[in-house]
Amino acid sequence: MFDKRNDIQFSRIDFSFIEKMIVITFAYLYSIYGIVIFLVYLSILISKNYNSERILHYLCVFCSILSISIPILFKIYSTYFEYSNALVSIFSAVTGFLFALKILELAFTYSWSQQKQITFKQILEDFSTFPKYKYEKQQPKKNKSKARNSTLLNHLNYLLLGNDEDYLSARQQNLLIICRGFVHLVFLHILLRFTPYSVLRLHSQKARFFSIVDFLTYTLYGFLFYFALGMIINIVFGSMGFIWNIYTRPIYPGYPFLPVGIHDFWSRRWNIYVKSILHRLAFIALPKLTGFQEKSNVKFLLAGIFAFVLSGLLHEFMYSVSMNRWSGGRNMLFFLFHGLFIAIELSLQGLFERKTLCSPIIGWLYTIIALYATAPLFCDPWIETDCFATLKTHLG
Repeated sequence: MFDKRNDIQFSRIDFSFIEKMIVITFAYLYSIYGIVIFLVYLSILISKNYNSERILHYLCVFCSILSISIPILFKIYSTYFEYSNALVSIFSAVTGFLFALKILELAFTYSWSQQKQITFKQILEDFSTFPKYKYEKQQPKKNKSKARNSTLLNHLNYLLLGNDEDYLSARQQNLLIICRGFVHLVFLHILLRFTPYSVLRLHSQKARFFSIVDFLTYTLYGFLFYFALGMIINIVFGSMGFIWNIYTRPIYPGYPFLPVGIHDFWSRRWNIYVKSILHRLAFIALPKLTGFQEKSNVKFLLAGIFAFVLSGLLHEFMYSVSMNRWSGGRNMLFFLFHGLFIAIELSLQGLFERKTLCSPIIGWLYTIIALYATAPLFCDPWIETDCFATLKTHLG
C-alpha cells in the first residue's frame, strides 16, 4: 500500500498547479499514448542518425517503461486525475501494457536493416490496428480476377467465420470486420438482456464442477467475453484499417469454441492479435536477449511458457490497475496452467510423432473440459467486481 501522507505531500509539490481534477476521457488518454508513439518514431530517427541499434534498444525500453507507467501514475495521483468511466480505466491499463510489449517487439524482433526503414505511418498503422503486412516495404498486389468473382456467400463466409481471402479490397475487408463487430454487439445484447443478474454473479464458491447448470453458466461467461472483445476490437481495428486503407488480420480467424486441442485454441482461435505479439517476444526477442539461440524442444517449450507468463502479467496488470484490487494471482495461474497444458500436449505429439493426439471430437472434449476446469481462475475476479452485471446494465 502507498503511504497516503507521503503521496499527498509529494503530489502537492509536483502538481500544485492543478486547481481542479482532470477527467481522463478516451480522447485525452489516446492523445497521451500518441505522444508515446511519436517518441518511438523519434527513437528510430535518433538511432538512424548514430547508426546504432543499441541506442534504439535503450530508447525503446525507456518508451516501454513510460507506456506502462501512464495508467499507474493516473492511479497514484487519483486526487488530480479521474477516469470518465470504468471502460476508460480498463482501456488505459490494457493499452499501456500492450503498447509496452509492442514497443519491445519493434525493438528486439526485427533486424536493424528493417528498423531503419520503418516510417511514422507504419508505426501508426501497427499501433492502431492489426495490419496483415506490418513493416514490409511493399504490400503484395491483390489478384483482381478473384475480386471480380466475389459473391454474397463469400462475404458472409468472411463475416461469420473470418476466413482470410484475397478477393476483397482492403476497404471491403475492413467494412466486413466492422460488421462482425456489430454482429457481436447484437449477440452480446441478446445474451445480457435475457440473462438474470443472479446468473451473472455466480461465483465458483457456489458452483459444483459436475453441475450441468454451472457448466452452462461458465460457458455463457466465455461467450460474453468473446462477444465483448470481438465487438470492441473488430469495430476499432476495422475502422482504423478502413481509414488507413490497408489489409488487416481478423482477431478470431477460426471459431473459438470448436478447438481440437489447447494449442489449437490459443494459437489459431482466440485473440491472435495478442498471441502474435507474445509469440514474437518469446520466440525471437527472448533467444536474442539471452543468447540461447540454438533450437531444441526444451527451449521451444520454455519459450511457449514464457509467452503465457507475459499473458498472465498482462491480465494481472489490467485487472489490478483498472479495478483497484488484486486478483490473488488467479489470472496468472490460469495462463500458467494453459501454458503447461500446451507443453504436455506438444511433448506427447513429439513423443508419438503425431500431429494430433486423438480424433477431433476427443480433442474438442478435453479442451472444453480443461477450459471449464480453469475458468473460475479467470472469470471469478471479474465476477467479484460485478463486471458482467455492469455490462448488462449498460448493454442489456
